[in-house]
Amino acid sequence: TGRERRYRLPKKCPVCKSDVERPEGEAMAYCSNMTCPAQMFRWITHFVHVMDIEGLGEKWIEILLENGLIKDPAGIYRVRKKKLIELPRMGEKLADKILANVEAAKGRNLDRLLFALGIRHVGSEIAILLADQFGSLDALSAASEEEIAEVEGVGPRIADSVRAYFRDRKKKAIIEKLRRSGVNMEQRRTKRVEGPLRGERFVFTGTLTAMSRSRAERLVASLGAEAVSSVTRKVTHLVAGADPGAKLARAEGYEIDVMDEAAFLSLLQEHGVEPDA
Repeated sequence: TGRERRYRLPKKCPVCKSDVERPEGEAMAYCSNMTCPAQMFRWITHFVHVMDIEGLGEKWIEILLENGLIKDPAGIYRVRKKKLIELPRMGEKLADKILANVEAAKGRNLDRLLFALGIRHVGSEIAILLADQFGSLDALSAASEEEIAEVEGVGPRIADSVRAYFRDRKKKAIIEKLRRSGVNMEQRRTKRVEGPLRGERFVFTGTLTAMSRSRAERLVASLGAEAVSSVTRKVTHLVAGADPGAKLARAEGYEIDVMDEAAFLSLLQEHGVEPDA
């Protein structure tokens, strides 16, 4: 039309005024300041989502940051009840629920932690490949770029990103804080069992009333299925409890079978599993 205007990427972050960088070959530009408030909020939100810490939504993350209770993802595991209940609209019951979910998240498998750490180019599937190959965060962080690149499905670009992450002094400090807080850093390989649901992949979202999410995951595993944390095209079923999160919309976009809790309980009973047994 002749009215097009050429867009210029900003040279400074609009939030913290640090330099903006665009890695070679990538379309996106990034703030270079790891402690930028906007960057940190985005990282913590991603971390909480991947580690499946229920009750800690974006608004509460924002409040925790504003009140200085957390400064990075590792800070989530150091928040104390006394400080939480001092926050407006944070009752004792909600504080107990959040802290219980935070404690439970310490035991997530290594692949979830790797995805949650926000390593560039490392999504949920790559995180599983790396965790299964190296078995522990220590082994992965000690591996050479060549060893990482040799993992099928990884390659040199991702390997370079992983090595750069573990060389970063600030990132290493956060990992050490996570370690001291008792966060699991090993990949527990569960033995697949033969069963009527073998080959199926389940994702759970929202709150289940008949059982905890961890019990639901164990029950589908007992039938030969696999419970995973993220919605990908390989997922076959999504079980939506009360107040489902963004996983529901993503599953519908992938045309994944979505069932409510009642349908899930019926599925278990069809295969001889009683939820309250």
